[in-house]
Amino acid sequence: MVANKNMEYPDQELFDYVMEELKKKHITPLTIGGAVYEMEHEYFPNKSITDFGQGFYQLFKKREVLNIVATGLMIDNLATEKKLPEPMQTIIENDLGQFGVDELLAIGVANLYGSLGVTNYGYGDKMKIGYAKQLDNDGDKINTFSDDLFTALASGMVGRLGHGRPLDIKNKKQEDYMEDARQNN
Repeated sequence: MVANKNMEYPDQELFDYVMEELKKKHITPLTIGGAVYEMEHEYFPNKSITDFGQGFYQLFKKREVLNIVATGLMIDNLATEKKLPEPMQTIIENDLGQFGVDELLAIGVANLYGSLGVTNYGYGDKMKIGYAKQLDNDGDKINTFSDDLFTALASGMVGRLGHGRPLDIKNKKQEDYMEDARQNN
């Protein structure tokens, strides 16, 4: 099938799907805020868990984040319902360490928030920060992708915090830069 270039992307439907699925997994501004608190409280001692979770919905204003999170949640849901073909069902159901695709998807989210997102994802994944540990050990549902996506979203919040401060740059006219460049050549 050829891509339909005239079709509008279903942003709202995708956002609604992701929010509903995250709610079912108890991935909320508060659970994300708890993980961000663990990672960042020493740098922002006056912020509470609620404060750290405030930008949660802003993370989903990037279509790439919605796409990645929706894909990971969908795969976990299909695995929970035992609807994946073998050997993928066994690999995902058992969260086999050699698989790594769950981490690759999560790194895709973290990477959208720069080096702070990526390095904090690595730390958070290794330590199973906050609610990620509970997701990782939930025996009723398969969360092979969900625990990593949780950590990536928390890391995205860290990236937003770190990169959210405005730059302190003096405004200089473009013409001045062009003149400086001409004089230096």
